[in-house]
Amino acid sequence: MLLRRIIDGIVRRFDWYVRIPLAHKQFERINILNSIDSIKYIIEHKCSVSRFGDGEFIMLLGGGYDDYQGADQKLAKRLKEVLVSTDAPNHIVGLPMPLKHTIGLRPSSRDFWDYFTLRKGVSLLPYLSTTRLYIDTQLSRFYMMYTDKSHCENQLNLLKAIWDNKDVVIIEGTKSRTGIGNDMYDNVKSLSRILGPATDAFSMYDEMLEAIVKHVSKDNLILLSYGPTATILAYDLAKLGYWAIDIGHLDIEYEWFKMGAIDKVVINGKFTNEAEGGRSVKSDYDEGYLQQIILDITSI
Repeated sequence: MLLRRIIDGIVRRFDWYVRIPLAHKQFERINILNSIDSIKYIIEHKCSVSRFGDGEFIMLLGGGYDDYQGADQKLAKRLKEVLVSTDAPNHIVGLPMPLKHTIGLRPSSRDFWDYFTLRKGVSLLPYLSTTRLYIDTQLSRFYMMYTDKSHCENQLNLLKAIWDNKDVVIIEGTKSRTGIGNDMYDNVKSLSRILGPATDAFSMYDEMLEAIVKHVSKDNLILLSYGPTATILAYDLAKLGYWAIDIGHLDIEYEWFKMGAIDKVVINGKFTNEAEGGRSVKSDYDEGYLQQIILDITSI
């Protein structure tokens, strides 16, 4: 037992001081804007955004993400297509800055991304380019993973400027309820929603794309809080002339920020995928929320 602990300790130190730094170094020449500059870029260019995080990368490489989104060959193929694409007008891909370094991350987040980069980095590099610009996937992950929270208010204000006085349509799962119970979207001109499956959203991909094209004007800003499916939707919608941004877990991050949470906890009334017990959501609905729903494709 003692010998095993000694060997494990040596292996960990070799990882920390040799293998992990080398893994991050592979991404040194990948040009990723920091989160603040990424948001400014979106505002300036009014560009659509497809974000790749650990979940999207795992699925791209053929895996699944628990029972939230099962492994799917077509999904993997589409994610690869989006990651290498350059044909969608005014569209940009987001990559996680922690692929390059984990400076400033809290220990649990640092360890996660260090070992993710170590184990998956080599497999991802062939899909990336040193000649193109990427933005930071973590632009909507502004709170929980960082040790220093002093940037949070500024980042939030910049994010809200994206949809300021815009007609916004949110694409989300039936249990997400993005923005309900907080002031994240109080500055929009109008807010509507199209709902899809809370899990395995890609199983109804064609139905969701058809619903958006049928019901949403190209004058609207589309915000996608819809798991890995959002990554692909943002790309396809950009090619159709829409402005669509994958915002991921922004609403949940905002809830954690407001309550000063130190761990990923369940947000009552909302699908909190990353917190234990967070997928069990009561079915009582706010009347204002119900009035915002254009269509629920799971009820068609």
